[in-house]
Amino acid sequence: MPSEQEVVGRIRLEMEKHLREQGAPEEVHDFLVRHWARLMAGVFMAKGNQHADWMAGWDTVNVLLWSLAPKQGRQEAEHMLRMLPTILARLHDGCDALSIPRAERDQFFQHLAMLHAAVAREGLRFQTETGTAQTALVASGEVIPPSPKSRDTAGEQAPPTPPPSLRPGDRVHLSLGGEDRTLMLHWVSPLGGMYLFTNEQGLDALTLTRARLAERFAAGTARMA
Repeated sequence: MPSEQEVVGRIRLEMEKHLREQGAPEEVHDFLVRHWARLMAGVFMAKGNQHADWMAGWDTVNVLLWSLAPKQGRQEAEHMLRMLPTILARLHDGCDALSIPRAERDQFFQHLAMLHAAVAREGLRFQTETGTAQTALVASGEVIPPSPKSRDTAGEQAPPTPPPSLRPGDRVHLSLGGEDRTLMLHWVSPLGGMYLFTNEQGLDALTLTRARLAERFAAGTARMA
């Protein structure tokens, strides 16, 4: 019987080939090869490759890759957003089983939230009519990663935060490039680091990091509608 190290190596080779074929983002590729392959190896050693847990492990990989692929319209984008809690719960369970340090885990999920927000924003740009995807409104994207100054560190004051009661469905008045718009909060990433706003039709999408949204509320360029 092969050793666990040999099994990990084989799974990593198989996973790397699959991820290259699917065009996985670099950070997701690294997480799955470094960590998820170890989880799959443990399942294989304990239960074999016919067990439901083995199938579920690969299914998680594939549904994660699907969630990061471009969406061809509003329905696909909204279906992806509805699926996210289940996908992320599986990933968190795997991280728990692997005892991945909290800081490393949070960094991965923060980046994943930015990728998902970008996918959703692009999907919501299109409205499907009679089977043909057409551009309805040009989305306004403002995906700005938090700067080091926005993090809580010893001796530094934390930045202002968005209203704690801000929930999907709430409306926010935003001043953007000299234009005033009222948009609805469509989605908040599971870790609360990314906010996706749209108009009433689910279009005209705008993505803001938590730090950037906090700055807007503090500056008065964002307020509850």
